[in-house]
Amino acid sequence: MRAAPMPALDRLLRLLFSALAAAFAVTGLLFFCFPDATVATLNAAGRPLGFPPAPASPLRFWLSLAVAYMVLVTLLAAAIARDPRGRAHLMPILAAGKATSSLTCAGYFVASSPAFIYLANALVDGTLALTALGAYGLVWATSETGAARDRELLKAVLDALVPRGGAFPIGAADTDLDETLARYFARLHPLGPAGLRVLLRAIEYGTVVFERTRPFSRLDPAARERALAAWETSRLGLRRQLVASVKLLGLLHFYERPETWPGIGYDDGHLRRKLLAGPNAAAHAARLGA
Repeated sequence: MRAAPMPALDRLLRLLFSALAAAFAVTGLLFFCFPDATVATLNAAGRPLGFPPAPASPLRFWLSLAVAYMVLVTLLAAAIARDPRGRAHLMPILAAGKATSSLTCAGYFVASSPAFIYLANALVDGTLALTALGAYGLVWATSETGAARDRELLKAVLDALVPRGGAFPIGAADTDLDETLARYFARLHPLGPAGLRVLLRAIEYGTVVFERTRPFSRLDPAARERALAAWETSRLGLRRQLVASVKLLGLLHFYERPETWPGIGYDDGHLRRKLLAGPNAAAHAARLGA
């Protein structure tokens, strides 16, 4: 029996970390075999830009530590490449190493000597740290393990938008609105569920960041409604757009249900009669099964 094909994102992550492992190995080897030539090459690259040269040093103690570090990040990247999802917990460790290298070089560039070698390493390793964190975020956003949590958060948000006994006798909790909306995001795009997860987490922890309260799912129903109202009236346009998108999609799917039509004054029978009496009656009859 043939194994199921690997998802495109997993193939991309495997390729990315395989390339990083190869790049780290080659860089570490160059450091070890040609330490002075490496410094001289970077000095030559920075000279036309006006950067002062970094001095050469006969001391090899720091080279030993640098090579050990490059071996470590090579092994980390190679391990991640074998199973990007199963070993995603190693990505923040790799990012921490690269971020430390980037920040220390940035500090030396500012406080010690504005040499090009410091700036180049700060930019390169900073980019690699962000890349590793971005890969970790993609794995988290597309993981199946958080699906149950997503459904709980979606139910909480929809119940706050359409509470039972509010504008309608029934509320979102009395319907399968959460499942309908989850299916909509899944049909929208292959990364639709990931987008929904990010959106829900923004609402979940937005109350902590902006309202200084507990996470959204741990609030009582009245506090949840106040939290969503705060998003709608926020001075930050992104917050308003985010909650407006959730509200629009949720209510559109809620209004599709016949039991809500009397509450919004929608007369399906009247509209059906008008369509079946119009010039395109045959087409509408076929579509409506009349």
